[in-house]
Amino acid sequence: MPDLSIPSRTGQNGRIAMIAGGSLERDTKLALLAKLAGCTPLPMEDTQPADFLLIDLSSETERLSDIISRITHYLQTHRSTALIWSKMESLEEVYAAFPHGQCHFLVNADDVEAMPILVGAFGRIRMDRLQEKDQEVEFRSLHRISDELAEFARTLARMADPEPKDKIRDKSTGFRAAPLGGFQGFPGENSVANDAAAKLSLREIIKLRRLREQFFPPDLFADPSWDILLDLKAAAQEGQRVSVSSLCIAAAVPPTTALRWISAMTESGMLLRRQDPADARRVFIELSSETSAKMDDYFAAIGARFSPII
Repeated sequence: MPDLSIPSRTGQNGRIAMIAGGSLERDTKLALLAKLAGCTPLPMEDTQPADFLLIDLSSETERLSDIISRITHYLQTHRSTALIWSKMESLEEVYAAFPHGQCHFLVNADDVEAMPILVGAFGRIRMDRLQEKDQEVEFRSLHRISDELAEFARTLARMADPEPKDKIRDKSTGFRAAPLGGFQGFPGENSVANDAAAKLSLREIIKLRRLREQFFPPDLFADPSWDILLDLKAAAQEGQRVSVSSLCIAAAVPPTTALRWISAMTESGMLLRRQDPADARRVFIELSSETSAKMDDYFAAIGARFSPII
C-alpha cells in the first residue's frame, strides 16, 4: 500500500490530495491515482488543509449522511477542491449537499477521468477573470488543454480495457469537457419573446436528435450544452421541474461530463439551482430568465424561415 503518512509536499506538482476511499483497497487505488497526477497522497484529516479531497461515496449507504456532513464542514473550512465518486442512485443527495463550485462529481466513472482535474486542467478560476480583455484567448487555450487531457483519459481507459465490447455500452462514449471557468455571459441587450417558439415541439426535436444515434456513433454528435438547454426549455413549457440526475440523462453524455457542463453553465448564470422545498436532499435545475428569452428568440428566428434544426 502507498505511504499515506507523508507530512511534506513531495508531489511533483506540489499539491496534497487527501484520501477517503472507504476501504483499504480503495484508499490504495486513489493514492496511486494522486501520485500519477503528481500529488502527495495523505489520509483524510479534518484539521489539515489540502488542495484536493478524493472521496469515494459509491459504496457508502447507511453512513452516507454522516460522511457528507463531515466533508461539507471540511470544504466550508478549507478552500479545497473535492473529487466525489458516486453512484447514479445517490447523485441527487450528494449533489445537493456539497458547496457549489468546490466539487467535481464522477458518477459511475473510471478513475482516469479524474486525471485532468488533478493535473490542473479543471482548476477553479475566479469569475472576475472573465472580464479580462484577453478572455477569448484564455477560453481557447483552456478548451485546447481540456481536449488534450480528455483524449489522454480516453487512451488510458482503452489501455486498461482493451477487449472490445459486443454489447451496447450503458453510457454515451462522448467526452466533451465543459469550458473551464464557466461560459461567457450573454450580451446585455433586451430580448423579445416570440410566440413562434411555442409552435415548435421541443420534445419532438429532442426525439429526433436521439434518433441519429441509431445510425451514427453517439459521440459524433455529442453536444451536451444544447441538449441541456432543450430539455430545460421543454420542461419549462410543460410546467415540470428537472432534477440533476434527470438532466444528466438528457445531456446524452456520461453523467460526469454532463455534471461539468451543468456546473459551468450554472456558474455563468445560464442555469439556476433551486432547492426542493419538500426535500433538502434534492435540487432542481432551470433556465435563467435571460437564457429562456434567448431560446425564444432563437426559435422565433429559425421558425420563420427554416425547418426545425435538430
